[in-house]
Amino acid sequence: MKIKFKNESLTLVGISLGSVAPDFRIISQKIEIVKLSDFKDKIKIITSFPSLDTPVCDLQVKEFNKIATNLSDKVVIIGISCDLPFAQKRFCEMNEIRNVFVFSDYKFHSFGINFGVLIKELRLLARTIFILDQDNNIRYSEIVEELTQQPNYEKALISLEEVVKSKEKKWEEIKCCRWKKEEKFFSLEFPIKKEGDLDILLRIFSLLKEERNIVFDFCFTYDNYIKVSIPIQNFNIEIGNVFERIIY
Repeated sequence: MKIKFKNESLTLVGISLGSVAPDFRIISQKIEIVKLSDFKDKIKIITSFPSLDTPVCDLQVKEFNKIATNLSDKVVIIGISCDLPFAQKRFCEMNEIRNVFVFSDYKFHSFGINFGVLIKELRLLARTIFILDQDNNIRYSEIVEELTQQPNYEKALISLEEVVKSKEKKWEEIKCCRWKKEEKFFSLEFPIKKEGDLDILLRIFSLLKEERNIVFDFCFTYDNYIKVSIPIQNFNIEIGNVFERIIY
């Protein structure tokens, strides 16, 4: 996916989302690892932004801090950027940000990769809003096309009201059709298309093994092609879909 910064095109990389949000790791202002699963049973507003040192991001966090004062205790607001935790702590103290949990994705880029919103050229996060229900079904998402613009707060709050009132799940059916069945493995072969893609792909593969405990191997075949192999006993449609969303 492409976004823009003052009309200059930028590329978002990572794992394209399905209907359920994956768990991810971020760093607190106390330099502790926090996971999405730590907010179990809460409705989550997750908002990401490039850097607190810019006026638009500054305003975004302050606006959500105001919004939070009128929300149910069923709802938490999580702000994420790649700023260092020390800078985030200073910002929150100076601006009395008490109603938004502000975390850093600087160490693992786990949120950026798992949600497909890591800016390839900058290694920063896109400006986004995601709303997750108690079961982490993604009920609303906005990725702001122009990085210098604010997200649509009003539209997000309308969606939030619907989520608070209803627990209805919205599922997305994704068919997994590109894998080939071999004697002991399912395999998927694909090309590395652009310079720099390999680096981000290896980072994503590392997260899949570490965070999702997915058993797989990969190797180079020919002409910049990579082959991923998953043992038949470990393969299922959801795992297949995760890899297809990364690659295609």
